[in-house]
Amino acid sequence: MAKNLTVQDIMSSRLITLHPKDNIARAKQIFKEYNIHHIPICVMNKVRGIISLGDILYLEGMVLDNFDQFLQDKKSQTTTVEDVMTRNPYHTTLDAQLTSAISTMLDKRVNALPVISGEEIVGLITTHDILRAFNKELTK
Repeated sequence: MAKNLTVQDIMSSRLITLHPKDNIARAKQIFKEYNIHHIPICVMNKVRGIISLGDILYLEGMVLDNFDQFLQDKKSQTTTVEDVMTRNPYHTTLDAQLTSAISTMLDKRVNALPVISGEEIVGLITTHDILRAFNKELTK
C-alpha cells in the first residue's frame, strides 16, 4: 500500500449519525438498513461517542423465548444510545497518515475512528475501509 496515503484518501465521508437521546431501536434499524457496524453519536456535528453493532449485541444478550423478546423490544425503545455508547472515542484527522490511524486502532483495540476537522466530524475510518484499500493495492 502506498506509504503516503492519508486518512482522507480512504475514509467514509457519507456519514450516518445518531443523537445521544435516540433510542437503541433506531440504532438497530440503521445498522440493519445500511449494513454498517459503527455509528458516530453527535450533537451539532461534534462527536460525543460511538456505538457499534457489537455494543447492541452485548446489550441484548441472549433471547430465550417470546417473553424475553418482548422485554428486549421494550428495552430497545427505552434505552438511549447515550446509555450504551463509548464516550469520547479515539479519533483522527483528515491529514493524518493512514499508518498513524492504523497504529491507533491496533494500540487501542478499536475498529473505527471518527475523522475530525477542527471540532466537527467529517468522516469515519474503519477496519473495513482499510481492508478495502489494501485489497485494491493487492489486486493492481
